[in-house]
Amino acid sequence: MRCSSCEIDLDRYVEGTLTPRRMAAVSAHLQRCDGCTQLLGELRVVDALLATTASAPLAPNFTFAVMAEVRSLPVESRRRTSVWAVLSFYVIAAWFALTGVALVSGGRIPWLAPIVGNVRAALGDTFATVAGAAHGIAPATPLVVGGVIAILAMDLMLAVAIFFSYRTIRPRLAARLARSESV
Repeated sequence: MRCSSCEIDLDRYVEGTLTPRRMAAVSAHLQRCDGCTQLLGELRVVDALLATTASAPLAPNFTFAVMAEVRSLPVESRRRTSVWAVLSFYVIAAWFALTGVALVSGGRIPWLAPIVGNVRAALGDTFATVAGAAHGIAPATPLVVGGVIAILAMDLMLAVAIFFSYRTIRPRLAARLARSESV
């Protein structure tokens, strides 16, 4: 038996969990090898030291101290949604809503019926029908431009309101909350 294969089995030899055949082989090797015998002695010392250890007594207020430490840890903040993501979603949704209203209510609004008919035709035909649809939209151009300007104005007012709240209102609220928590 080689020392490398004996060293692997020394721990189980001390515990007595080797098979009888393997136990005899390790025992025979230990009679011939001083290095492995010395290592076996060190393992027995370590095992004896481990057997004499006792668990340390806990302080009477151990649970209270641990809970106080847990309460003092910083609270993990919730991941915030980007303002730009919300604004982008709003703008895209507003444009889809405007387009949906125009396509769905084409028959009910008199000036919108020819526009919707031309847009539907343009979706199914080539660029020539798109040009025809653009020509059909031409009479309603002031209304379409007015709708676009209204949406852009709402977007601008929303952006200004968000900017104002982040720059002015939010710090004031944070200061007020800090004062109320300290009292």
